[in-house]
Amino acid sequence: MQSNRERRTHINSQTKPQFSGRALTSTCAAVSFLAMVISGVAMFLAPSTRIAREINWQMWGLSKAAWQDLHLVFSALFLIVAVIHTVFNWRPMVNYLKARAAEHRGIRWEWPAALLLGALIWVGTRRETLPFSWLLDWRERFHGGQCGTDASPDHAAAQGKGGFGQKTLAQYCSEQGLNLDTALARLLAKGIKASKSDTLRQLADNNGYERPSEIIRLLQP
Repeated sequence: MQSNRERRTHINSQTKPQFSGRALTSTCAAVSFLAMVISGVAMFLAPSTRIAREINWQMWGLSKAAWQDLHLVFSALFLIVAVIHTVFNWRPMVNYLKARAAEHRGIRWEWPAALLLGALIWVGTRRETLPFSWLLDWRERFHGGQCGTDASPDHAAAQGKGGFGQKTLAQYCSEQGLNLDTALARLLAKGIKASKSDTLRQLADNNGYERPSEIIRLLQP
């Protein structure tokens, strides 16, 4: 017959929550995802690395480089816990997929559709085509890189182009009323060799700048 102390110990052992590795991975995934979102927003709002360093830009006491480090570390943590979560739930996932495959024979079109959508977003963002260029243009204007209203998303759409980074130097100078030879001379004075057919994005990429807006700043008197 158990004593009162033994019964209380037995009850406590049954009601006391046990440490769960599955719960830990789920919580770590949530925490790392939240940190990735916050650090991603900070990097979106931050100016280019060159300007951030010159003006000592900070958000909540952290520099852009610090936010980048945090984003990298928490991204790695998210990847690790995602792998661990997959290991913990491998058998249920396989059983679920087998059951779904038995119910719906044939390919699940949602998967290739999602992959295709991801590929379109990747290519569209890299080429700065609509509608992805709207967000990129807004970011440029937010950082003061937009001069005038000619390069707004609506104007870019009317011109049949994506972002203003796809405009050639000659096109941009013509739209902004800048003398092309003067613009070329200003860039050359900054150590940038350019031709009138180079796009603003190409000039930025080829000369170590992060955004076309930085090239635009160099063109201003």
